[in-house]
This record gives sequence, C-alpha cells and structure tokens, in this order.
Amino acid sequence: MTAELSGRVAGSGVPSPWAIVCDFDGTAIMGDIADALALRYLGPTQFDFVNTQFRRGDITFRELLHKLFEPITATPLEIRVSAQELAEFRPGFVRLVELSRERNIPFTLASGGLDIYITPALELLSASQRAWMTVRANHAVHRDGGLDLSFPYADQPGSCGACGSCKRAVITELQNNGYRVLAIGDGHADRCMADVADVLFARARLREWCDEERQPYIAFETLDVVADFLESNFAHARLQ
Repeated sequence: MTAELSGRVAGSGVPSPWAIVCDFDGTAIMGDIADALALRYLGPTQFDFVNTQFRRGDITFRELLHKLFEPITATPLEIRVSAQELAEFRPGFVRLVELSRERNIPFTLASGGLDIYITPALELLSASQRAWMTVRANHAVHRDGGLDLSFPYADQPGSCGACGSCKRAVITELQNNGYRVLAIGDGHADRCMADVADVLFARARLREWCDEERQPYIAFETLDVVADFLESNFAHARLQ
C-alpha cells in the first residue's frame, strides 16, 4: 500500500520543520551486521534456534539480543574489525546524510541493535557526517566470557518496552519537540515507528508487514529514493 504526499504530511496551519529517523541494519547498510556477528561467533545452529524462539513469540526482542550477544567472547577490537569489514552503506545513504546536514534537518540513526558494532561501522564516514547524526541504540560492553548488554532508552516516553531502544519513542520525542518525522526502515523493530511517522519509507519485511496491515508507505531499495523525495517535494532549503 504505497503512500503519496498528502495532507498527512502537510498537516494544517504553519508547517513544522522536518526530522529524519533512519534504521541501521538492513537500511543504512546493505546487510545486517548484528546477524552476521551472531552467526560468526555463535554458529548457525544456535543462531537459528534463538531466532525460531523469537519468531514463535517465546522470547521478546530484548531477550533475543541477550541470547545472541551475551555469549560472544570476541574482544572489542575483533568486533570493531568485523563490523568495518561487514559495513557496506546502502547507495544514497551518504547523500541523504549530507542533504540533511546542508538543510539543517536533524538526522537520528535509530537501531534496535548494539552500539558496540554500530560505532565502528560509522567510523567509515567522514567526521562531519558522524557529527551530524544522533545515534540511539542499545549498549554493550566487553567482559570476560562475553558481552554485557544494557538498554539505556528502554523507559523513554512512547517506548514499546520490548525493543530496548524503541524507535516509536525516538519519533514521539521529535514530534513533541515540533518536528514532522520521515522514518526509514526494513525490519521487525521498525514496526514501532510505522504508525507514528509522518512519512514512512519501507523495504523487505517492514514493507510486507505494511501491506498486510494496510499501513501507508513509500517503497525503497536505495536511499537515493528518499533523497530524491526530499528534493522533489520540498523546494525550500530547510523543508519548511
């Protein structure tokens, strides 16, 4: 069910400024670093077993993260090297970040994954690009025998309580501060932002779910689609 630019975007009265909330795994990057790391260090048998538990509804998303990542004994350096080897930014991502910076559009990289691999992946970007983005993710630190996970944003207003770093809470915070939000995602955790975003871009599993739920969205495979949308629909420099 493809969305079109409509009153849902424009609203009424004085237009609000825009902000962007973009998922990381499968959206900002081509693959899924979280899955790749878990497969590499846990092996396919345990990876499949835990994911089957999650798909059956036996465990929550936060429990999924605990089961997949707490046993990983890799050092921070090993995780950093692996993350940078695996990171391939989706075509159009750098352009979109630069566009948001040039037009003063807040850009939040929101992930249900872990900062321990997101931060080193972002080191592949320029310093100015990294400085422009706000990162919201769950936290992990190395310890003897594995990783310790924590969820610093779990209790934010609007949070679903299951994701840890819930994207609904990120969007709610921005909207409460007067922004309209353009959200971009691909997976299960991105459902939390689907019905609150002012404009939703979806691919893969999120797109399938939106079709099932008749949730409006705009399809994408490259983030040039999002950048083109901004440039073609909003002529003014600051999207107001």
